[in-house]
Amino acid sequence: MQDWLKGRLGLDISPEKSKIVNLRKRYSEFLGLRIKAANHGSKRKPNYVVESHLKEKSVEKIAENMKRLIHDIEFPGPGKRAEHAAVARFNAYVFSVHNYYDMATMVCHDLHPLAFSVHKSLKARLQKRLKTAKQARKKHLRYPIPDFIKERYGDSDQLRFVRGYALIPIGYVKHRNPMMKRRVINSYTTEGREAIHKKLGRNIDINIMHYLMRNPIPYRSAAYNDNRISLYCAQFGKCAITGEKLEIGNIHCHHKLPKHLGGSDEYKNLVIVSESVHRLIHATNPEIIRKYLQKLNLDAKQLRKLNKLRSLANVESCLKFDAI
Repeated sequence: MQDWLKGRLGLDISPEKSKIVNLRKRYSEFLGLRIKAANHGSKRKPNYVVESHLKEKSVEKIAENMKRLIHDIEFPGPGKRAEHAAVARFNAYVFSVHNYYDMATMVCHDLHPLAFSVHKSLKARLQKRLKTAKQARKKHLRYPIPDFIKERYGDSDQLRFVRGYALIPIGYVKHRNPMMKRRVINSYTTEGREAIHKKLGRNIDINIMHYLMRNPIPYRSAAYNDNRISLYCAQFGKCAITGEKLEIGNIHCHHKLPKHLGGSDEYKNLVIVSESVHRLIHATNPEIIRKYLQKLNLDAKQLRKLNKLRSLANVESCLKFDAI
């Protein structure tokens, strides 16, 4: 096999890392995972399914990094934001571990012993600075939890808080089926870029996108006009509030935090909405608010999104008009 790969394909392989394995009898290691075909049926009617674990070396490496990150939280260094930065590094690392290793079917089983060790270390090192989720509920401590943590880990009693900052629990993770991506789709070949454009073309109106490219908003920054096009594509040509398809002349790029309040032309501070929604976001006259609420007929979820944008724009909520 080695001679064939070298002779036919010109490929050098590592004898230590390359071997033929009977997955029904033993594990094969690949990219930090141990993979085996486990029989979940009977001897007469076998049913082999993938069983995958984290490699022991991978778990050891994660444990070493967790020790370092916990040490950084214990001794964050000078500066008011040093502790927050240390917590952010801890969360970013745990989140990346979960995103990579949650393809392993036994990921929760493999990380459980590490979670116990991490909680023990946090308690010993941080002492009174640390609060558990149960303690926070018991003492009615309403710590702010970022949305991405709340969505994925908010129901876990393994959550810990350091001076009000949430720590992502390393042991609160479950297996996720890997999504298959078409190999042809990539940015590095002509065929790959063509496939990307075809996929985009099915969801957005290419003519409108070309119009936006040829007609930038005058007296606006290059970043604003570039992000306007990017958002049109990202939102599939739809209004962020109503979900309606937007046509030329009805595409408004709104600053979430207005520029006079310190907002910028960054992608994250912009959103594409229809003209009516844009007028309603900034409206202060009760008659105009009623007019556009009647015209748009927003449901409760859409109204919440609208009020969030109005709040950022420092405008009074529309909730008192929602019955109209």
